[in-house]
Amino acid sequence: MKFAVPRKLVKDGTETFSLRFHNLMNNYLKVFLVLLGLLVLISLAAFGQMANSLDKNKILVDIPPGSSAVAIQNILEEKGVLGQHSGFARLAGIFGVASHIQAGQYEFSPSQPLLSVLWQLRIGKVADTSRILVVFPEGSSIYKMGEILRQKGYQHADNFQALVKEGITSELRQRHWATFKYIPSESLEGYLYPDTYWFFINASPEVLAETMVSRFDAVILSYWQQVSAETTYSLHEILTLASIIEKEAKKPEERPIIASVFYNRLKKGMPLAADPTIKYALERPSKKVYYNQLEVDSLYNTYKRRGLPPGPICNPGIESFKAAVHPAKTDFFFFVAKKDGTHIFSKTWAEHQKAIGQARL
Repeated sequence: MKFAVPRKLVKDGTETFSLRFHNLMNNYLKVFLVLLGLLVLISLAAFGQMANSLDKNKILVDIPPGSSAVAIQNILEEKGVLGQHSGFARLAGIFGVASHIQAGQYEFSPSQPLLSVLWQLRIGKVADTSRILVVFPEGSSIYKMGEILRQKGYQHADNFQALVKEGITSELRQRHWATFKYIPSESLEGYLYPDTYWFFINASPEVLAETMVSRFDAVILSYWQQVSAETTYSLHEILTLASIIEKEAKKPEERPIIASVFYNRLKKGMPLAADPTIKYALERPSKKVYYNQLEVDSLYNTYKRRGLPPGPICNPGIESFKAAVHPAKTDFFFFVAKKDGTHIFSKTWAEHQKAIGQARL
């Protein structure tokens, strides 16, 4: 294809510019046609590339939030949706959709062309599977969350509960580096934000966890980035303290006061002596903590060990986290719960003993 140049345009020097313009347009057109041809060839190659053209089975694949194109390629190749060295990430970059791939649970076939897989991810055409509405109350441990999921019919509740020991994988740590960069633990306890969620019933525990960690980033981490300079404690330490406050406080207005008691004990080098940490340390905790249970051999036993336990004992909400950052200013060192859920706070051991008697009335 070429732009025709009328002869009368080149009869004198006054029309040289027009001639150059037409030549330039012809060159641009050639480059455009070459690039278009390359794009067509790439598209045809991608459309024809598939793992197994004869395999029509459906494979459920979970794409976690924040996954890079390379990570998604690895997932698709491991699941058998694409063949090894498929070039998925490269193609996603060429078509400019690498940063627009939507997370969720998808249904693919090994006979599905690569370009079709890429387009399905781009438009977010997730699998047509049932979803469950799950409400996690503030202060729920991972074990309790697993029980809630089991009651909702979730099939991988046991694997979800295992996240308390080995939930922070190297991949998750890398994707949420701002949250996990200074945390030596592999437990996700404390980092799964308690909220209301819609989950696909067949989604993997890792997808559920990352969804909740992303919510943690949006709520807790964003607040922490504003106030971290106002405390000498780390994010992990504040979260650990917040988890104890969450378990102790039944009335929202008492959170900062309970926080002040723990701060005062830490400053004096006293044990925190928090019953909820004993329950967390026990394999089969009872509703009430008994004296013999205070002897449990655990890093979470805050009666026998001074300072904070090694990590959170539950997943606290934002208000308990705020109380842990900004405790009230008090001289209280003790508190005891009354039957209505409120507490009596005391400055001395003698006052505390009297308060225990009052609380029982």
